[in-house]
Amino acid sequence: MNSTQRQIAIIGGGLSGICSAYFLAAKGYEVAVIERRAHVAEEATFGDAGLLAPGAAMPLTLPGAMATFACRFRDEPRVLLAPGADFGRRRWMRVTRQAQQHYFAQNKLRLTRLSAYGQSLVLQLQAHHNLDNENGQGVFHLFRHPSEAARMTHLQQAAQQCEFKHQALDAAGIRALEPAFSSEATLSGALYYPEDMAGNCVLFAKQMRNAAQELGVSFHFDSTVTAIDAEFGGRLALSVNSPHLASQMRVDAVVVAAGMSSAELLRPLDTALPLQAIQSYSALVPVKNPDDAPSMALYDDSYKVAMTRLGGRIRISGLLGFVPPGQTLPPKALRNLLKIAGDYYPNAANYNQAHFWSNTMALLPHGLPVVGPTRHGNVFVNVGHGATGWAASVGSARLLADLVSGDQTEISAEGLLPRDVLA
Repeated sequence: MNSTQRQIAIIGGGLSGICSAYFLAAKGYEVAVIERRAHVAEEATFGDAGLLAPGAAMPLTLPGAMATFACRFRDEPRVLLAPGADFGRRRWMRVTRQAQQHYFAQNKLRLTRLSAYGQSLVLQLQAHHNLDNENGQGVFHLFRHPSEAARMTHLQQAAQQCEFKHQALDAAGIRALEPAFSSEATLSGALYYPEDMAGNCVLFAKQMRNAAQELGVSFHFDSTVTAIDAEFGGRLALSVNSPHLASQMRVDAVVVAAGMSSAELLRPLDTALPLQAIQSYSALVPVKNPDDAPSMALYDDSYKVAMTRLGGRIRISGLLGFVPPGQTLPPKALRNLLKIAGDYYPNAANYNQAHFWSNTMALLPHGLPVVGPTRHGNVFVNVGHGATGWAASVGSARLLADLVSGDQTEISAEGLLPRDVLA
């Protein structure tokens, strides 16, 4: 796959697909991005928390089985569950808890390294293309419950191995750095990462689309790939529903970066990725009192909620929902987002003017993305970055481009390859 004349199709116009297209085009490939929506970054990327934070990056962690079940009956649940039994979801959550019990430290270190690589690439791209950004410096990682604060040792070890500046703080220490912080919640611990960042992930994705187009990448919207078939001779035939593309597209290679649709496309190719659809919820509120608003981002580990300042607005994103997507957002999710924001910055914003939305993420049990070649050598995958996956998405996109071209990768892909996940 190292010929500069090869044609590559990328399925999915989120951040991972856009950046994969950019890095492949920079290597000389002819790249087309096929997106089912009318624009880029309208699904999982649109719901990204905006953290560009390798220090605070965490594999997915969930409360215990009884605590998760009890969330159904609470007004302020940490996880939203749909009523009824879902045995597939139960199996997935059991594997997730096994991963966090036995492999959390290892997976945290892998995610930190990937995210640090991605953060460095983002800063390089912003400087090289003179991109507008709303980056803010500094991220607080907060733990409400002692069981969650117990992981701080692993987080600090990962930070030390990656040479990240970090500091353990209590509420008074946070207020010394962020005077607007007013914690109504009891904290069991907190970590501060001064070099972690937060910003506007959607703006970055749209700007990277323009940068990719300047390299010759073509984008095809309102188009859905329904099947990938291997042809004699090694090429691939894509079945496409589109108002402006032919019903079949033949390419030399394909990168599947299509969220939950990735599993459906890869299953006939003997690659059964254990992806789980999870809802994430977000709110955007206008700043009311600038002096009482945060200047740095925070991530509440208990509720998986991030708060980031975007100029005159505050974005509150996170909270996991194992519920079907719907037109009406669950009232508990809306109350939770504003309650958590009010715990930390009660006078910062006009919370009654919040604009809400939700999106669907595709996550793997070990909480890491999967990137690289499948059992079909010219079918690649790049999916599973999560709600705080801005840095990891960019890092995995560059990693993927090197794997496609056969170049030496700048960081190890161990633990992220499809064969590792399937094993």
